[in-house]
Formats: sequence, structure tokens, C-alpha cells
Amino acid sequence: MGESPTGRVPGVTLRAPSSLVVGIALLALAGVLLADAALRGRWDVVAFSSPALGLVVWVAVEVFLRPGIRLNSAGITVVNPLWTTEVPWGAVTDVTTRFVVAVETTDGRRVRSWGAPTAARTRPAGARPAGARPSGTSGWLRASPPHLVIESYLVQYGDRPVPAHAAGPFANRRFHVTTAVVAGALLIIAVSQALAGS
Repeated sequence: MGESPTGRVPGVTLRAPSSLVVGIALLALAGVLLADAALRGRWDVVAFSSPALGLVVWVAVEVFLRPGIRLNSAGITVVNPLWTTEVPWGAVTDVTTRFVVAVETTDGRRVRSWGAPTAARTRPAGARPAGARPSGTSGWLRASPPHLVIESYLVQYGDRPVPAHAAGPFANRRFHVTTAVVAGALLIIAVSQALAGS
């Protein structure tokens, strides 16, 4: 696939604040439960609960903390729990930000982001507020700071040609093999322990 269109180039990463809060809360919960059992000297509980708590940590990191979008001068990268999709700016036809961030590409793909910030609610039709765009239904959609950042990158770099190494599929997609294997192993161990203990 050649060099990553967005690799090793400085930029910004956007994540949903609510996802960060949930992810940190899950990590804290797992840590408190494990520490409590260890402080009480219940090492049997620590051993038995470690796979399940490991699965909770995996969910916290891979579902809530890691997903988001990265923007830089080369393109936009959508990081989801099991897939990372990279699109050079020249292959981007639009970035919609109403309910989820979705990248429209010149080859007809629509790449949705799991963990990017969602847009603000629409307001009744009327005068256009500052920093707003048409919502297409019930009035104007007030742009949030993350969405203004996305639009500024699209305006600045959207007319760049697709790099030669990115010819072929415009959206380079990578499956997170290690993430899937670790999650599967933790799930199997946790279920096996639960069945053995019942």
C-alpha cells in the first residue's frame, strides 16, 4: 500500500469527550476492584477476576480511549476499535459532522468515525448564527470547535492531488489484528472461568 498518507506528519487528534470520560471511568473501576482484592489478600479473587478485568481494560482503551480522528496536512485518519482508515485530502469529497463524523471519498466510500466528537443539535430555522452551517432539516447546525478544525483542514488541504503512492484504493484500511486476538483470548478465558465456576 505504500507509505501511510498521514503517517509521521504533525497534526491534531480529535476524540469525543464523553468517550474519554467513560474510558477513564472503566479503567478506574478495574483498578479499584483489583486493588481492593489485593489489599484484602484475596489472591484467588485477583487470579479469577483478572481476565474479566482485562477485558474491561481492553474495552476502555480500544472502544472509548483510542478511537477518534487524526488530521494533518497529508490527510485524515479515522481510528475505530478494529480498523484504521487513512484518506489523503485529494481523495476526500466531503466530511459530514452532524451525528457522526463521516468521510466521503472520491471512490464512493463513506468512512464513519466511532470516537470523533458529535455535532451540536440543530436549532429552529431563522437567522444564521455565527459559525453555523445549514442542517438540511430544521434550521442551522451550530459548529463546535472540533468541527471548525475539521472544516479548516478541509478548506486548506482539500484541493491537494492524491499522492502517487496512494493510487489504487483511495482509502487505505488496516485491521487491528493484535487488538482482535487479545480481545478474543480474554473473552474465551473469562467465559471459560465463569462456566467452570458455575
